[in-house]
Amino acid sequence: MQERQSLIVYFKNPKVLKRLNQYGHVRYYHKKRKYAVLYVDADQVEKLSDSILKLRHVRRIEPSLLDQSAYTTDTEEVSIPDDLKKSDDVK
Repeated sequence: MQERQSLIVYFKNPKVLKRLNQYGHVRYYHKKRKYAVLYVDADQVEKLSDSILKLRHVRRIEPSLLDQSAYTTDTEEVSIPDDLKKSDDVK
């Protein structure tokens, strides 16, 4: 299985979405906020990001934080203090 990297592509005009499909898989886009989430091969990220930036209506590209190991969505058990566990009768 090939390693994938997600990129956040900010654009000026949604017409560029058709062109982004040539570079990778557009997983999500928001026309009002003018950004798209694009998945590309991890070994081609630098080469593709340079060529995507050259497209006419692209503003900037950022790597997604979801792919970084520092950002995790795993929930850890948090110890709740005893005084917060007690439920007071609220009238």
